Amino acid sequence: MRAVVLDRFGPPGEALSLRELPDPVPGPGEALVRLRAAALNHRDSWIRQNLYARIKLPAVLGSDGAGEVVALGAGADARLAGARVVIAPCHGWGQDPKAQGRDFLILGMPEQGTLAELIAQPAQRLVPMPEHLTFAEAAALPVAGITAYRALVTRGQVQPGEHVLVTGIGGGVATLALIFARALGAKVSVTSGSEEKIEKARALGAVGGVSYRLPDWPKKLAELVGSPPDLVIDGTGGPGANALLNAAAPGGRIVFYGATAGLPPDLDLRRIFFKQLDVRGATMGTDEEFRAMIDLVARKQLRPVIDRVFPLAETASAMKRLDDGAQMGKVVLDCG
Repeated sequence: MRAVVLDRFGPPGEALSLRELPDPVPGPGEALVRLRAAALNHRDSWIRQNLYARIKLPAVLGSDGAGEVVALGAGADARLAGARVVIAPCHGWGQDPKAQGRDFLILGMPEQGTLAELIAQPAQRLVPMPEHLTFAEAAALPVAGITAYRALVTRGQVQPGEHVLVTGIGGGVATLALIFARALGAKVSVTSGSEEKIEKARALGAVGGVSYRLPDWPKKLAELVGSPPDLVIDGTGGPGANALLNAAAPGGRIVFYGATAGLPPDLDLRRIFFKQLDVRGATMGTDEEFRAMIDLVARKQLRPVIDRVFPLAETASAMKRLDDGAQMGKVVLDCG
C-alpha cells in the first residue's frame, strides 16, 4: 500500500514522503479498511514540528478516516464485510466518562494512522457511515466531530434557545460546533479575524459575528445578537482568554477544547467569580460520545464543511494549508 510517512521533523515538504509499505493484515477481531478519504488535524502538524509528547518516528500520521471494509480477521463480525465505515479516532478512554485514563490513545503515532490506502482496526472502532455523506465528508468528522460534540453537549450542556459563541471560526472543530449547535436549537455567533469567514459562518446559520481584533468586541457581539453568550466554545486560549470572560453572560459557561494561541499570560479570576462563570475543559471523547455524534449527523442530515480535497500524494501541500490557517472547514485527502 501507499502511505505518507513522517521520517523527521521539519517543513511538510521535507519531513513527509509517500512510499510503499507492506499491506496490513487484520488480526483476530479486526477488519481491514480500504481508506477512501482521510483528514488532517493540528495534531499531525504538532507531531511534525516535534511539539507533541512521546513521539516515535517513523510514523504514519492521521486520525481521521473513512472507507470500505475489504477483509476480516478471525472472529470479526461477518456483517462488516463491504461496509462503508468511519473510524473512531481514539481508544482506551477508561472507565470514568468524566475524563480519559492513562491508556488513552489517539490514532496515528505511535499506531499507524489514516494517511494511507489501507488500515487494520479492531472491529469495534468502526462505525457505519451516515448514508447521506461522501467519503470526504465522513472523513472530516472523527476528531473534530467528537471534540465539538463533547465540548458543546457533554461539557457545555447546550440547551435550545441559548446563545452559543464559537470563537475562531474556520477550523474543523469550530465549524462543526456551529453546525451541531444550530441542529440542537441554539442560536450561534462567531468571532474571526476574517470577514470572509464570518460571512461563511452566516451562510451556515450563524446569526452573525465580530472581529476579535476589535478591542471592544464582546460589547459589539452582545449588541449584535441582543444578549451575551450563555455558552462559549473556544480552542484558541492565549492572550484573548480574558476577553471571553468579559463576553460571557453572568452565570455563563466557557468550554476550552484547545490552546492554539498558547497559554494566557494572566487570567482575571475576579471576573470569573464575580460573574459566577463556569469554566470547563474538554478534549476528544468516549466511544459512546463518538457514536452519539455520528447519530446526530445521520438524524439531522448534517454535513461538515470541506475546505479542500488534496490527493494523498500532495499531503505536504495540504498540511501547509493547515499550518497557514487559511482553511474554512476540514482539509481532506483523497486516498484513492
